[in-house]
Amino acid sequence: MLWHIHAEVSGSGKGRKHRADVLNRTAIVFISACWESYIEDVCMEGFDFLLCNVEDPSKIPPKVKTIAARELRNDKDERRIWELAGLGWKNILTNHKEATREIWLKNFNTPKSKQVRTLFLELLGIDDITSNWHWTDTTSETACADLDRFIGIRGNIAHRIKHEETVHKSWAKEFLAHVTSLVNLTDQAISNHLFSITATRPW
Repeated sequence: MLWHIHAEVSGSGKGRKHRADVLNRTAIVFISACWESYIEDVCMEGFDFLLCNVEDPSKIPPKVKTIAARELRNDKDERRIWELAGLGWKNILTNHKEATREIWLKNFNTPKSKQVRTLFLELLGIDDITSNWHWTDTTSETACADLDRFIGIRGNIAHRIKHEETVHKSWAKEFLAHVTSLVNLTDQAISNHLFSITATRPW
């Protein structure tokens, strides 16, 4: 829809170019929001799938167990250790998921590559999800840099910091194509990771 509106308002006049720039900025913000929502949703979905498809905590990635147990270890009430009895370990992990999600929503809602890596490590035990972001003529380092650049532009726009350059329609299209590639690669990486643990694919 934004592309159709863009075609109607763009033209040779200065005012028209200004209105097109506003639409281009809107597109960048919208694509970034979709990326942020995707990252949160797919990570939570993957975690829930993992928890539902393992029979005992030995199957949970070590990093996830270590972080999830941190609150229990630090609690002065030694009786809390009994919360692990039976299926209590699942409650501990569920609490870990909610705490991690809250941190993501409050502090990590700038979905750059570093924040994404942290979220996937803490919830799914994937050491570096961004290592899967590569395709013809694009390394994972370049893919991360491009994502971070677009998210940086989004941050300037959303926080009303002046972005010196005109935001072009081609940028928005490039950002959308980039995010589409990252989503496909991330889906596949998560599926492979969860299959290696549960012998079942989530999708």
